[in-house]
Amino acid sequence: MSELLRPRPRGRPRDLKKRRAILEAAGNLFLERGIAPTTMEAVAERASVSKMTLYSHFPDKPTLLAAVFERNLRAIELPELADGSGSSSEERLADFGERLTAFLLRPEIVRSGRVMAASSNEFPELAAAFYAAGPAVVLGKVARYLDAVKDRERLAFEDAELAAEQLVAAWLGVDQLKLSLGVSAEPSQAAVSRRVRTATRVMLKGWRA
Repeated sequence: MSELLRPRPRGRPRDLKKRRAILEAAGNLFLERGIAPTTMEAVAERASVSKMTLYSHFPDKPTLLAAVFERNLRAIELPELADGSGSSSEERLADFGERLTAFLLRPEIVRSGRVMAASSNEFPELAAAFYAAGPAVVLGKVARYLDAVKDRERLAFEDAELAAEQLVAAWLGVDQLKLSLGVSAEPSQAAVSRRVRTATRVMLKGWRA
């Protein structure tokens, strides 16, 4: 059969291309206009898809917002946190923390958080989706890892989820707040690395004590 007459593949490849276009459009619009003011209709127009196509992929804006943040997290390629042979627990946590912190301190990510916080009272379902797709996923990864290595490393914390929150807060320091307020420039990678590695070492030492 001639290539010109061969039926064009249908279904998944085309759907994936449209899905990527929708996520790209939504991510850009969220940054440009803010999360709350961005309508599903605007996303469909920017992505050059019909509203029916958009809603077939994402039934509502919280679902779309969650997918955008899931894509963002995959894009930074966070190292796997798994209990096994190889690097030490401190090294694994520090590598994870460096990559995560650098991502969270990017101006567009800080701006997204600021915009979402400003509209959280009016749009609580969007705030919940924002948190579930981003911070909750990260904290869950760290908590599960800490719980997995707790006995081997002789860590004395009682609540892995609380320990994860404390560690991530130590990684970030007040840099995220300063960036959100516009009183500081984005820190260098060297500064991020120094803060994260110091915080990881100090926190693990404190839990062992």
